[in-house]
Amino acid sequence: WSSDVCSSDLVQEFRFSKDQTYLMLFTDNNCDFYSYDASGNFGYVTSLVTEMTLAQAKEAKFAQNGDVVYITHAGSTPRIITRTGASTFTWSTPTMTGIDFTEMGNPRACAFYQKRLWFGGFTLKPTTIRGSESGVYTQFTIKTQNILDSDPVSITLSDITDPIYWMVGGKKNLNAGNAEGISLVNGGSIEVITPTLIFATLANTERANSVDPVLKDGLLFYGSLDSRKMYYFQYDLMTESFVSTECTLVSKDATVGRIKRIVYKRDDDDLMYVLMEDGTMSAVVFNQTENINGWFPIHTNGTILDVETITRPDGKDDMYIIVRRGAAVYLERMTDAVEFTRFLDTDFENDPTKEKYNRLIAEQLKKCNYLDCSSIFNQFKTSTLTYTPDQDDPTEGTITSSAQDFSASSVGHYIVYKTKTGAEYCVFEILEYIDDENVSVKMTSEGTSYPTYTDGWYLSFSAVSGLSSFEGQEVYVVADGGYLGKFTVESGVCDFGRECQSVCIGLPYRVLANTFVIGQTGDTDNGQTISKCIAKYRMRFVDTAGVEIGTDINTLQEVQEFDPAGFFDLPDRKSVV
Repeated sequence: WSSDVCSSDLVQEFRFSKDQTYLMLFTDNNCDFYSYDASGNFGYVTSLVTEMTLAQAKEAKFAQNGDVVYITHAGSTPRIITRTGASTFTWSTPTMTGIDFTEMGNPRACAFYQKRLWFGGFTLKPTTIRGSESGVYTQFTIKTQNILDSDPVSITLSDITDPIYWMVGGKKNLNAGNAEGISLVNGGSIEVITPTLIFATLANTERANSVDPVLKDGLLFYGSLDSRKMYYFQYDLMTESFVSTECTLVSKDATVGRIKRIVYKRDDDDLMYVLMEDGTMSAVVFNQTENINGWFPIHTNGTILDVETITRPDGKDDMYIIVRRGAAVYLERMTDAVEFTRFLDTDFENDPTKEKYNRLIAEQLKKCNYLDCSSIFNQFKTSTLTYTPDQDDPTEGTITSSAQDFSASSVGHYIVYKTKTGAEYCVFEILEYIDDENVSVKMTSEGTSYPTYTDGWYLSFSAVSGLSSFEGQEVYVVADGGYLGKFTVESGVCDFGRECQSVCIGLPYRVLANTFVIGQTGDTDNGQTISKCIAKYRMRFVDTAGVEIGTDINTLQEVQEFDPAGFFDLPDRKSVV
């Protein structure tokens, strides 16, 4: 998880378009907006004063259409957040005709479906649903004559008595969930809902809680009334009825903390994430076609308060959590998986040392996030560098940048070329600052050329400042893809005592692995049940910051050694036997 300090514990997505999506972080009477800039960097945009407390926001329901988000809560009439520009929003109370909230009470649920805005679960009429005029979301006047198909609609669900918790549009129905089950609202055989053709049926009695459901692969996933089970809702051709099937049937332990929120992250992994009331979280692998239904925990050092996804400019989803670690609260992003390819267009097969290939792998390792509550730092530049060697000694000379990349503090640091094919590799130590575009350097890499390079380069550093959230704490550091060690942050500074190109700073993950009981079958006897004395074992560790091994958790001894001494730009790898 990559992190930043936060002051909220509730987050919702505002999706205007693929290229303009926002996270809304709510606090008392305020909403902060975060989004991506043109370069794909995520950060703060603006704040908006609201008339909603944090407690109300946690119970509210949200429905968005275009640049407007409708917000409903039992304690107030509907409110709207309107996007008026890329970085400007307004908060207001919409003027609606034909619906008397004094008479009906405030709606708990809202949704957009078939070009109508729907309200349901009114505090005074808890089983009534009202739909706006088609395409006119503020008009709710019910006509008694000269009725058009596009006019507002109203229906009271006679099969239920408990209030409607949520509504969500499906393929052919408006689904309404409450403590008695899932009700379907539709137009009968023609499917399109009109004022004269609107029907409601309690489809099943697998009761729902108030957690917003999720649509995935044509299925509706929702939490049970006791918050211990998750169902998926679908039409069953065999019984010709809608059924809810439990997808926690063999994973009861996954929801011990009680379901608080469900989100679906649209990416290559295609996972759903389920947040529990106790601050733990699990991921769900679900594919009905392949009969796959698996749960696994998502570990982090802290208590997760909320979770939400946001669509990136490339169309995939990022997932953010709000997590409390000690006294601090952070907004954190789940790091993307880094793909390690063979780089088949690179001529490394003829190199017995695989040097070029290793450089490419090192570039991938610099992109990886190895730690929890982490931040990644580098001084990667895209300006063009030109090296002018001295006539007497070609390993010394002057580097000129096309941008103002240098300062007096650059002396003693290194310029390291980013490799694109594995062939580009050059390291220069900065000896003297000339001006913001020129420095005197000495080449420290061997057997390499010094071309004009435009694909990017790193300016090394030996410390990172601005780490006030880790003040006085011991943090772990991975530098250039290799574990560097543990350091204490003092005055917001983490000093590594060595040069690095890219560092990941954060908290460690602790993994507990338990092997199967050693045994073999002979003469029909199972050797797993026989006591054994192990005289020797051999293990190999990669990308670890220390390992302890023993016969049980109370008799562990440290076995891994690691010495990251010296300057390196390729990760050190050691095996311990």
